[in-house]
Amino acid sequence: MANSPESSRKRPRADRQSQHSQVSESPRGMTTRSRSQSIANLAAKAAKTESSQSAGEQRRKATKAAQTEEQPTHNGTETAAGVSQTDDTDDAGNASDDESVSGLEDDVLTVEVIRDAKSDDELLAKLGLVFSDPCTLARSFPQTDAALASDCPVDVAAVHKAYKLIINRGSEKVLDDLRILTIGAVSMLNSEPCDEHNNQMNAVLILLLNPMINEYKHPSNDAYLFSDLCSAILGQPPAQRSALMRYFTVDDGVCADAPAKNDMPLGMNGSTNEGPASTSVQTYDGDGENAPFGRYVAIFQSYITREVNRAAHNTPQAAASINGAAPAEPATQKVSLYMLSGNSNNGSSNNHNGHALPLVAQCLALMNNYNNAHNVVSYSVFYNNAVNEHIDIKEDVPRFRMPDGLSFCSYPFLLSPTTKSEIIRIESVILMRTELQDSFFRAMFSGVTCPYLVLEVRRDSLVRDTLYQLDLKLSQDLRKQLKVRFVGEEGVDEGGVQKEFFQLIVRDVFAPKYGIFKANDDSPYYWFSPQSDLSKDALEEIRLTGQLIGLAVYNAVILDIHLPPAMYKKLLGVPVTRDDLRDVDPALHHGLMQLLGLSEEELGFLDRNFEVEYDNVGELRTFELIPNGAHTPLTITNRELFIDKYAEFVFDKSCEKQFLAFKSGFDRICGPSYVRFMRPREIELLVCGCSDLDFAALEGSTIYDGGYTKTTKVIQYFWQVVSEFTDHLKRKLLFFATSSDRVPIGGLSKLHFVIAKNGGDSDRLPTSHTCFNVLLLPEYSTIDKLRERLLTAIHNSEGFGMI
Repeated sequence: MANSPESSRKRPRADRQSQHSQVSESPRGMTTRSRSQSIANLAAKAAKTESSQSAGEQRRKATKAAQTEEQPTHNGTETAAGVSQTDDTDDAGNASDDESVSGLEDDVLTVEVIRDAKSDDELLAKLGLVFSDPCTLARSFPQTDAALASDCPVDVAAVHKAYKLIINRGSEKVLDDLRILTIGAVSMLNSEPCDEHNNQMNAVLILLLNPMINEYKHPSNDAYLFSDLCSAILGQPPAQRSALMRYFTVDDGVCADAPAKNDMPLGMNGSTNEGPASTSVQTYDGDGENAPFGRYVAIFQSYITREVNRAAHNTPQAAASINGAAPAEPATQKVSLYMLSGNSNNGSSNNHNGHALPLVAQCLALMNNYNNAHNVVSYSVFYNNAVNEHIDIKEDVPRFRMPDGLSFCSYPFLLSPTTKSEIIRIESVILMRTELQDSFFRAMFSGVTCPYLVLEVRRDSLVRDTLYQLDLKLSQDLRKQLKVRFVGEEGVDEGGVQKEFFQLIVRDVFAPKYGIFKANDDSPYYWFSPQSDLSKDALEEIRLTGQLIGLAVYNAVILDIHLPPAMYKKLLGVPVTRDDLRDVDPALHHGLMQLLGLSEEELGFLDRNFEVEYDNVGELRTFELIPNGAHTPLTITNRELFIDKYAEFVFDKSCEKQFLAFKSGFDRICGPSYVRFMRPREIELLVCGCSDLDFAALEGSTIYDGGYTKTTKVIQYFWQVVSEFTDHLKRKLLFFATSSDRVPIGGLSKLHFVIAKNGGDSDRLPTSHTCFNVLLLPEYSTIDKLRERLLTAIHNSEGFGMI
């Protein structure tokens, strides 16, 4: 339980007494309704008071003083409208006014206090007393579960019940006064200094759990209150913010059966209109993870989602729809954080609420950092669908490079892998255009220079030709657009040739004959061959291999490579753990984990020391895992260290030189790019694409040309035949039509695939323009003929010619 306000806050006593005398004057006979309204007014007034350092404590004492001065010699009744009479005694002889405010001596809120309130006025008096001082609010709803008290001093489940009881009363007066009191409480949190204690974070948590907190607005400027609450969180010392993050992980007693609500349009209640505030508790489908933490993330996401959707739909067409001229389809526009912050001339943003978006995003950044450290929920919980759908990447990416950095790109945890890959593509296009312009200028003064990065390679000497030519290129050349030409072939590279080039070369680079990577029979992944004596030429080949993969990312080409997640972790500087051994060598990982279940006698029988043997190009060598490891036996007390050191050997010590060379080449291309803001799994998707061969999604997004439609008979034949293909044949079809059998991030629905008519019925094979993902399909008369011609084409699809 938190400290008392007197012990945790230091306030000027003379100033406190002066203000107390000003606010404690209360006429005798003040009714419950007038007293609660007075407290609400004081709370609202706190938002306008510059010297509000001690206002909360003074209001609390003033209210108590008013109760003490008031004598229980007059009675008050409630009319049908719920307003107390001021007569000393009514005709019906109802209970006295002091009974209607019974329990006010306990200056904290509990579920029982709210449940037992006999009237709205009694409830409002209690709420006004507590909400008028953040410290008093912080001491409300004390944690009753001793097991949770150290993690969160607030009984979160009780807070949920309390708000539910308040809402279920159905009183507009109570809800409106609660809004006013909440505005005052948030204002005091922003204005009063905080010592190193958790009281204010308790108050923030209680306010944040209000299911209507996202809907409250300031009456003066129509700005949402939620941004002020975010400001209060960000204004706390680091210890306070860390405490709040810890509170978010505590079980809140809320069932997570309902679907996630972090992507509702505009309002929390899912309405696109500015209607009444929603009274539903914010929910999140945790799917077995820490559901409470996910629900808090959803609260902050709701604000961003609402503002982004509002701006996206605030178009001239949308305005015409409101005036009765409905457009043919919903009108939306792309939005940037710069525009949402009130810097656009089209009037599509609200300055007050748009300026608050960075504050909300910074609070989510705190939660994301905590999640990264403690792995509470999946990082995908932080993706915001509205941002990813409506972000104006062409506007946001250049803004991100500016000094103010006012861009959604500054908050990468909001962005999905698809959006991040598009950001990297835009970055590459900008750099390519810059190099193209520079090439023309250099040509004017220093002679003709090629505006592209051109590689001329032979198919039978692909790796040698490529690595040799890359080694001769300058850094500025590597930033040019890539053009590949196979010697002796007529194909012009508009994207398709380079896709096949990368497919072929990575297949050769990972071949055992080059000795750079090795495969494990039990794993689909490749890892560095452990070699301690590497020549300078060998390390240069490894560096160029990393550079080659960086070039593929820079030119938006997806590769068929099988590097383990540990590789992408190391490229980003993320620590690799023993669990990553499962991907590289499942048998080794299983054996090491078995050590944890052995007894001292069984470990002694193994007769293992802290050393490991490995094959160094046919020569058996030994490596000590720790100093004097050859003479350090494996025991129960040090087996955890043994496992960790073994994993460190596999991922670091055995391949240190190889990895540093590989990373040097990769960083030469991708180091300055947005890749550094991605997660390891996201980089893997960027490099390799996704594995889901959803051809139904491809069929739904395919474009038809030349007279074909989705109802054309041959098109129906085509999709029927393709649906019968194995995954292997489906990948061969993708390779035939696009020069890559990989699926782009986001699935096959993101692939721009076109089927065009190529004449009537004939014996011609299908052909393709791989640069543009166009399949040229004759109008075959039967399904059997289409199947035979298509299979023949995809089984003989290597090489380029002019059509």
